[in-house]
Amino acid sequence: MAGAIEGTDSSVSVLVVDSNLFNRRGVRNFLRRKGFHVLEAGDEETAWQLAMAHAPAIAVIDISNPRSAGDPTRVRNNLGIHFAERLKAAHPATGVVLFSAHEDCGREVFNLISTGLRGLAYILKGCSPSVLLNAMREVVAGRVVIDAEVRTVSEMLITEIRTCLTPEENLWVERVLNRLHTLTPREKDVATLLASAYNNDGIAQALNVTPKTAESHISHVYSKLGLSELPVEAPHLRPVVILAKAHLIRDLGAK
Repeated sequence: MAGAIEGTDSSVSVLVVDSNLFNRRGVRNFLRRKGFHVLEAGDEETAWQLAMAHAPAIAVIDISNPRSAGDPTRVRNNLGIHFAERLKAAHPATGVVLFSAHEDCGREVFNLISTGLRGLAYILKGCSPSVLLNAMREVVAGRVVIDAEVRTVSEMLITEIRTCLTPEENLWVERVLNRLHTLTPREKDVATLLASAYNNDGIAQALNVTPKTAESHISHVYSKLGLSELPVEAPHLRPVVILAKAHLIRDLGAK
């Protein structure tokens, strides 16, 4: 999953959204050299049209973007996040990397992630190319990534998630966190897809396996993580929700 893009396949499309032509072309040229097929837009509405026409695998979005070409209104910290939310609602599988030149965008990103969106990264402009490529790989894999320079966002979100857990939910989430390391690489892929709200057919398609094989993998994942016992011991809790919360805490807590 995380290795699904290596920048060598021009069929992997990336939508770059940035109103600053210099910045946009810099990212575009870098990604093209890495072998990606790049689409680009300088405003939200153009980006939306491209996204609906091409369904890119990844979108790299500057948080500060005008709503439409020629619109001088620039509400910093809002429009790029609005577009990311809009795009994820239409195409949940699209990985989104949010770029920002300002660390104080953390609250807006925090609010977005707290809605349960996955396959989302927040990185600062000026980061090394390897940071961008890693973020792209991670969001395609359905993970959440926060730039190391704004770790307080991660800490804030982890605290809020844990505060909102009931004691019973916390028990099951901790059980999952303590057992994630026991999964095989394929089972980890399945667990990530489950946490990203993929159903059985979606998992089968993503992993290029039969639905029966996907179902078998899902069963093994739930068994190893102790979630197969959930319907009996806590029938009011959903295994996939517990798994999603555990993954989000794990992703945000990664160093």
